[in-house]
Amino acid sequence: MRMSTLLFCSLILLFACENASTDTDSEKIAKPDLSQDILGTWETIEIEVHSPTYQGVDTTVHQTIREGDWGKYFGVRPAQTVFTPDGKLVRTHRMKNGKVADIVNGLWKIQGTDSLLVIEPNKTLYYKHELENNLLTLTGIVDWDFDGEEDDDYRSVMRLVSKTQ
Repeated sequence: MRMSTLLFCSLILLFACENASTDTDSEKIAKPDLSQDILGTWETIEIEVHSPTYQGVDTTVHQTIREGDWGKYFGVRPAQTVFTPDGKLVRTHRMKNGKVADIVNGLWKIQGTDSLLVIEPNKTLYYKHELENNLLTLTGIVDWDFDGEEDDDYRSVMRLVSKTQ
């Protein structure tokens, strides 16, 4: 089965299995609607990862990449992710000189009041989200070190660059 067909079927299944909301009316009013607030272009300014078994061996690695580190140590600009109203996302990775190094297409969906589902080629990610002062913090358990185990604590901070209606 082709990857695009698999992604399409996964998205249909996801929408068909939505959970019923248990929030009261006052909670719905008080909480921001991330499905609207997330629309636009976001720049990843910080990433922090803790890998308890780095690449499957008995080695622990803790890595923090701060805003000033992207170009200085890695020769790249912070990744930019565009979230669109139709549930799609495009993440663009650029070299320090502006040349595009990689583009990742995916799907996104807000689940409940604190979960963001992201489907990218060959992986599905669930993040807890917090939005404050145009900074979106995502936390979750991922396979950062590509050892086949989703056991790495991940936190990223994204800054809103431009808003989409």
